[in-house]
Amino acid sequence: MKTRIFTSITFVILILSLFTSCSEQKKEQQLTVLSWNVWHAGHSKTYGQKACDGIIGILKKSQADVILMVETYGAAPMIADSLGYEHYLISSNLCIFSRYPIVKRYSYPDVIDTFNFGGVEIDMDGTPVRLFDTWIHYLPDMRLTPTDKSEEEILAWDDAGTRDDEIRKILGALKPMIAETDSIPVIMGGDFNSHSHLDWTEATKDMYNHGGAVVNWTVSKEMEAANFKDSFREINPDPVKNIGTTWLTDADSLETVNRQDRIDFIYYQGKTIQAVESQCYDNILGETFSFKGDDFFYASDHGFVLTTFNIKK
Repeated sequence: MKTRIFTSITFVILILSLFTSCSEQKKEQQLTVLSWNVWHAGHSKTYGQKACDGIIGILKKSQADVILMVETYGAAPMIADSLGYEHYLISSNLCIFSRYPIVKRYSYPDVIDTFNFGGVEIDMDGTPVRLFDTWIHYLPDMRLTPTDKSEEEILAWDDAGTRDDEIRKILGALKPMIAETDSIPVIMGGDFNSHSHLDWTEATKDMYNHGGAVVNWTVSKEMEAANFKDSFREINPDPVKNIGTTWLTDADSLETVNRQDRIDFIYYQGKTIQAVESQCYDNILGETFSFKGDDFFYASDHGFVLTTFNIKK
């Protein structure tokens, strides 16, 4: 009799532990986000249908849940239909595609142009997540960084443009969202047209044609000061081993040495979110791109960032 009671109790404990384990698993979800400047809708005017097919093929193969697209320029409906995703066309430039329902849309035209910034809130099976798409001005052209100058002179050259003002305006607009990241995580990606201080370090000053320069770039420092984490550099902390190229200098057009740089990012913050995997992918424009076992025509002059997050309910 005692043996039967003991066996019954053991069985009940086992069932309860399995239930608890499943319940714990359900409390955490994964969200994969892709950020990509597709270069004037994949430059389909130059490359035709194969450009569109290449971009859509890569997006499908990535299995990203949310896509932060830059230089969308007319491609949004076709991409959304091909993926079966909802989308928010923030401007001709920026578009966000989501596997999950988009329940809120954000733009701040009184602060920063929709060409530069906007976002959404998605309902991830009952969990809200806010995502923002970004494009910061390309001038002064970072491919022409005067690496022979002092850091102070390089920063003065960079800040002579509008990137410093734009990122401060964007972060100002996001303040109410940032204040709520304990409960609703924020992800911010896009083409920042700027390098990162996490890449231009003492260890890399004589690599990647950095010309001996160590630079605390304004935009990335402002993001850090606002408590955003750089998802790629968090997962790949050593820039010597993996610089994370998303941009290759066009030596023919600018007559400069080739520089491998990272100017596309996925940042995030919040108590309930953690990056668990992140990679930058890049390829020569117009050539075949091998990605996750398949080959695609590569129609952009930018690489893309793919980050997977664990998000607690």
